Amino acid sequence: MNNPMNRNETCITSFYLCGLALILFFALGGFTNKKIKIACVGDSITFGARLDDPDQYSYPAQLQALLGEKYAVENFGVGGCTLIRKGIPTVWNELPKIKAANPDIIIISLGTNDTCGMGTCGDRKCWEYKDEFESDYRDLVDELSKLSSRPQIYLCAPSPMVLETPGLDSERIAGLTTRKPRLQELIGMTKSVAAEKNVHFIDLNAPLDHRPELFTESDGVHPNKEGYKAIAELVFQKLGNEINF
Repeated sequence: MNNPMNRNETCITSFYLCGLALILFFALGGFTNKKIKIACVGDSITFGARLDDPDQYSYPAQLQALLGEKYAVENFGVGGCTLIRKGIPTVWNELPKIKAANPDIIIISLGTNDTCGMGTCGDRKCWEYKDEFESDYRDLVDELSKLSSRPQIYLCAPSPMVLETPGLDSERIAGLTTRKPRLQELIGMTKSVAAEKNVHFIDLNAPLDHRPELFTESDGVHPNKEGYKAIAELVFQKLGNEINF
């Protein structure tokens, strides 16, 4: 004959186990409902400048469309943003927002505005501090690596300055001609930091260089809708090589 006491103990034990399972289920985001958070950090090119609808056609927005519902992509692009601490504005002012998001993946594309200075981009002073770029980048990676999410970090070579873009006036050509080699110098530093810190590197520069059809006319720096799509596809491809979609 079955002991009623044993049956009661079994029921109580099962009740507590079910309760524990539910607690763990919701703590883990309901297993399937927890999205992988991606923070896209950068300047106006990350923000989606020159687009009629950045919320739909910026590279982070198009990356979201490529990745699908299991991912949540947030755009932390700020127009004019520099990596160098002494720049105005600088990514260092955006760190509280990025840290609050506690992302699982961080994609950083900075350096274009850091080429300004010494007679280019009006009175902006960034290139004057170029010797601080590499050390500031190391510090940025170190800061973000401390997040409790233990994020995977991707450093990008920024998209190129395309002198073949239609409609560039002589002043714009002169400025970009000076800044383009500077950008290549900063890309070399970015690669070095990525290797030293053992984080990922994405080249958004070489694949888009000399492709004026992907850039805004009379601008040559900011992509057009198709250019932003190309950036999103490059990032998507790199992520696909590192994580399982």
